[in-house]
Amino acid sequence: MRKVSTTFDDTSIELDLYKKYLAALGTATTLLLENSGEQNWTEILRLLAETAQISNCGLFLNENDESGRLVAKLRSTWSSGDALSRLDDFSPLRTFCYDDYQLLSDTLHVGMVLSRNLTDLPPQEYSLLSRQDVTSILCIPLLIAGEFAGFIGFFCQREKPTWHPLEINALCGIANGLALSLAGHQAEISRRASEKRLRALVGATEDIVIEYDANGRILHLWADHRTHAFIPNFDIVGCQLDEALPADMAHAMIFATPKVFANGERETIEFTLPVGTEDRYFLGRLQPITSETGNTRNMVALIRDVTENIQEEARRQTMLETLNMLEETIMGLSLDGRLQNLSAAWSKLIGDANLPVSAHYGQPLVNFVYIEDIRLVESAILSLAAGNKNTGPVRFRLEQGNGEPIWVEAKLTPTYSPHGHITGLCGVLRDITSSYLQERRITQLALHDGLTGLPNRILLEDHLAQAIARAQRNGTKVALGFIDLDHFKHINDTLGHKAGDTVLTTLSQRLQSVLREMDTLSRWGGDEFVVLLPDATSEESARSIAERLRDVARLSIDIDGIETKLTISIGFAVFPDDADSAETLMSVADHTMFHAKNVGRNNVQFFCDIHDKNLDRENVMLQTRLSRAIQDRLLQVFYQPIVNTDNGQIIAFEALARWHDDQNGWIAPDIFIPMAEHLGIIHELGNQVFEHALNRLKEWREKGYNLRMSVNLSRTQLFAANFVADLCNKLASYCLAPQDIILEITESVALLDISYESKRLHELSVAGFSIAIDDFGTGNSALSHLHQMSVNCLKIDSSFTARLGTEDGRRIVQAIIQVADALKLEKIMEGVETLEAANYLKALGVTQMQGHLFCDAVPAGMCEMLLQQPLSNPDHKDILAPIAA
Repeated sequence: MRKVSTTFDDTSIELDLYKKYLAALGTATTLLLENSGEQNWTEILRLLAETAQISNCGLFLNENDESGRLVAKLRSTWSSGDALSRLDDFSPLRTFCYDDYQLLSDTLHVGMVLSRNLTDLPPQEYSLLSRQDVTSILCIPLLIAGEFAGFIGFFCQREKPTWHPLEINALCGIANGLALSLAGHQAEISRRASEKRLRALVGATEDIVIEYDANGRILHLWADHRTHAFIPNFDIVGCQLDEALPADMAHAMIFATPKVFANGERETIEFTLPVGTEDRYFLGRLQPITSETGNTRNMVALIRDVTENIQEEARRQTMLETLNMLEETIMGLSLDGRLQNLSAAWSKLIGDANLPVSAHYGQPLVNFVYIEDIRLVESAILSLAAGNKNTGPVRFRLEQGNGEPIWVEAKLTPTYSPHGHITGLCGVLRDITSSYLQERRITQLALHDGLTGLPNRILLEDHLAQAIARAQRNGTKVALGFIDLDHFKHINDTLGHKAGDTVLTTLSQRLQSVLREMDTLSRWGGDEFVVLLPDATSEESARSIAERLRDVARLSIDIDGIETKLTISIGFAVFPDDADSAETLMSVADHTMFHAKNVGRNNVQFFCDIHDKNLDRENVMLQTRLSRAIQDRLLQVFYQPIVNTDNGQIIAFEALARWHDDQNGWIAPDIFIPMAEHLGIIHELGNQVFEHALNRLKEWREKGYNLRMSVNLSRTQLFAANFVADLCNKLASYCLAPQDIILEITESVALLDISYESKRLHELSVAGFSIAIDDFGTGNSALSHLHQMSVNCLKIDSSFTARLGTEDGRRIVQAIIQVADALKLEKIMEGVETLEAANYLKALGVTQMQGHLFCDAVPAGMCEMLLQQPLSNPDHKDILAPIAA
């Protein structure tokens, strides 16, 4: 650090310094008085550098950077000619942070001068200046109102021997003058900015601001003449209020001015002005202020056009009156759930019409909520107050004065400030007691069995999915049991359906009584129940519950004085031991229940106890894959021709379902069709076959082939509600008629309940469908049954065709044909495989046949090849031959 010399031997040198710096101070003062702007800053720096015989000088002013740190920014510099070639244009010094240079920051912030040689500086300052070929520095702080605002820096490229105190004092004096000039400069900039902002503000708000004196003379006017056409275009400053402004406006201001001056308080004025073709409403505020000289008081008037506000307020008032007529309550809540605004319907909701709604303002909403629902409401309010917009309607009970709660639904949404902050909640509250109770009743009907009140399949599957999800998380087990009532059909047949219903309801209650609260008992259908045991800790606990179910079912039931004893068969499967999904678990349990019935009924079987588990598991897996294949519409439809042997023409095709399993290949229909019936998905399978067949028949008809389509019907399809009407509508959508379809019904289905089946078959016949009894001769048919039914055709089972080689077989076929002829029914012989059989049947008068002799069931694409040439007459055995599939 340089030491400032305090004495000089040569008095003349000190006198010269005094004169030189006095002259510099005078020149700098003159420059600052002439212009305090930035254009004179460089000139002052030049004057200081030359006077102090310094090569480089810079003016640094303080600013805050983006992160809020205080930085020094170089605003003006001067360098001597020889210094420019060595100093890199102050590049590293243009902006730097004080925090990085502790000595410089601490010295200047306390208002002290920093004078040091380069070698005496700390590493940070040394690193900053060493690259600039600087040997010593002198930094003088600039203080504005006692606050550190920047500094003047002198940078020497040759070492200055000493700084005389007179020099330091003179430079500090000039720095103080420069600081004052900077303060004035900043004040002028702020004033101009304020003036500009004021004009912009007035223009943006479309307000009028007028300053006038006590005599009503206009001193200043801020207004947009384009917006306010009643303000004169000429300069009205200096004019009287009643000369320059509309009469109503001037009168309102002049009338209120004495009162404002007397009270010293603000005054509001109102007036109306005709503008164009309408009247506009204005609101003004008068405020007294001190004049610029400080000797007198002036008045400032802020005038605003409030026409839209008044009109909006009128609309709002009308809206509020309308809302008060509604039964829904409009309410506003604070963020902590307190009532702030309520419409008139609130009194009706809480059953208290004696108090005005405003009497409840400030009370928490939960004070009126049923105690069991308070936590729900509090949670919804907290969620919305936290900014969660996904909260849906909240249903809860509201206490009424009579003690009876009502169900209400609240739709709430946050309200926001102009800055986007949530300030409260608003919403609608309506009474939904009637609709809620009705909805619960509908839900009860949709998810529960109508007879027993137990959960139905839909609700059971939902509970099962939840139980399996918990078991996977917690590492527990889920036991599922299928329960079948043994010999229930005997009860229905002997005691009647009403007695059967009594048995089912009583049994369901007894089964439910031995279950845990978490368990689910469901009625699966008919006399089958399903019990779900979630969160099973062990297989032993499930076995214990299963035995209790079997024991309680064996208790006697009194039906109209008749003591009836029941037994049940139960099959249990356990997740994850026996199955890895809900669907598989249900299939395994169902299969285990059938195993329980097969081994003697009245017992409990667990899948893990079945001896041949591999075979049973494969059967269950096959059922599961069949369900998925039908769900994904993966089953195929093949077509087998029905041939008129008189001319070899194909008169119809029978649509037959075929299934190719990814694991086992082609599965025979006599395996997967009963399986689909057992699983309850035969209806879906039949519908898919039907749609395939109709679509194919439509294509063949469009190509000119006059064919009919024969389609098999299951009992589930046949007796579905609105089956006949739905079938006719489906045919119409394919541009087909009922006469184009042969409906095949197995003998066992057709003769199961003669009165019921005959009615449905009659409906189909009246609609125009041909009805064929499929597999005729294998059931329990009788002539009286056939005579009562609307049947057009008998399809004689292939088992009889196979026995035509025996005398007994031929006699049986002859008898069946005679029955068909007696009842005037068409005859179709199935399973014709040999030419001899075809010729024999032809001799008996059977002309319609199907079987391997003519063609196997083939994909639809091959059918057109068969249709392009007729099959020859069986009498010409050299032509008639089996057609390769």
